[in-house]
Amino acid sequence: MAKEGFKSGFVAVLGRPNVGKSTLINALLDSKISIVSTAPQTTRHQIRGILNLKDAQIVFVDTPGIHSFRDRLATHLNTIAKKSLEGCDLILYVVDVSRRVGQEEAQIMDILASQKVKIIMAMNKMDLGVGYLNAYVDFWKAKLKEKKRRKDPLVYFLPLSAKTKKNTNELKNALVENLPSEHPFYDTQTLTDFPIKFRVADIVREKLYGFLTKELPHSIAVEVEEIEERKTLKKEALIYIKVNIYINRTSQKMIVIGKGGHVLKEVGRASRLDIEEIYKKKVFLEIKVKVLKDWQEKPRILKELGYWWA
Repeated sequence: MAKEGFKSGFVAVLGRPNVGKSTLINALLDSKISIVSTAPQTTRHQIRGILNLKDAQIVFVDTPGIHSFRDRLATHLNTIAKKSLEGCDLILYVVDVSRRVGQEEAQIMDILASQKVKIIMAMNKMDLGVGYLNAYVDFWKAKLKEKKRRKDPLVYFLPLSAKTKKNTNELKNALVENLPSEHPFYDTQTLTDFPIKFRVADIVREKLYGFLTKELPHSIAVEVEEIEERKTLKKEALIYIKVNIYINRTSQKMIVIGKGGHVLKEVGRASRLDIEEIYKKKVFLEIKVKVLKDWQEKPRILKELGYWWA
């Protein structure tokens, strides 16, 4: 039985690429669960971030942005995004009010305007300007009229900034208000149920995106081959992690490694620091770059890399 007055539920976070979904979840949780990058296809899994409040537990299901691409990976990302709506109690629809309403936005609104679940539109990036804020409101209303919906499932338009955390507390209150009375689904000390090896792989991918151009990230996959606790010569605990970075072509290898190994060294250093924050122990990170031609088109490879985990 739920404690009197306690609320709990699953909140699907949906939006087109680069609207700040992962940044918003990280800001709400005040912890790094989803990786943050300006490159599309950054979030490739459903990542459940869990926000524990005094009288509520909010389970965020972070999804890939809706993509117009047609390769197997992009198609799968779209499938994951749509499936995240199944069984959710609330939808958090994130838009970027500093950008025009685009084709992908129309695609998402087509999906959402037919939903019976309540929706909150988080109008993100107001720190960059609110020039298109009213355009999103008008576009949504037009979509409802097109769908002939009498009852609007959208309960709040909420301008905010995930980057500066402006109005994120107001968003938390709005989410709790619209969740059902229910017991917590997870232990209150749990931050995520996302497997550790996928969290590690995501951290490495994030660092790669930070050093590489926008053209390459679609061709990169990161696999954690091994995680093992070992002892140093001084009998101290050490986490050994072996990571493989897969690219499509041999010509991309030097881009990932960098001149004199500079890029790979910096990626390894930055990744290790983030991973040590998770383990609270010293980490030895071994990274190798391998060519795996057209991995995005191979279902068996995608599954092995974890992109069919969800």
